[in-house]
Amino acid sequence: MEHDVKWMRRMRGYAVPILILYVTAIIVALLLEKMWLIPVMASVSMIIVVMGYQEMRIMWRMTKHPKAHRMLIFQYVFEWVDAILLTALMVTLLTAEDFGLVIGLFFGIWGVLSPIRQKWFTKQLKQIDPELPTYEEVIEGSVAHESSS
Repeated sequence: MEHDVKWMRRMRGYAVPILILYVTAIIVALLLEKMWLIPVMASVSMIIVVMGYQEMRIMWRMTKHPKAHRMLIFQYVFEWVDAILLTALMVTLLTAEDFGLVIGLFFGIWGVLSPIRQKWFTKQLKQIDPELPTYEEVIEGSVAHESSS
């Protein structure tokens, strides 16, 4: 687990350069060929899925409760929904604009509700296992890392 936590810390260190790279790619795609936005957003979606999987793996090892494991799986499914919506939004905006706007509205509502969902998941995990640290506490290192495996 310590290896996964170190990997996530390292990835967070690359967050700003990766953000600059993606913003540049989006600007270039908008200036040259808008269809390039589809693979750019698909790669962002893949990053969302991978980071969500890593979060689930780290938190999975922090608790032995099967209910907490189910909640972590449920949370990971929502990461997949985020990724699928992002890719679907970009594809439909570029190919079927009217339908893309409807998906964009849904994606916007989904995004606005994201902090509420995150608080709900954290609350549910705390109810199941009150001693379970939050993901941020684990990554920031303010919690002693114990491997439950």
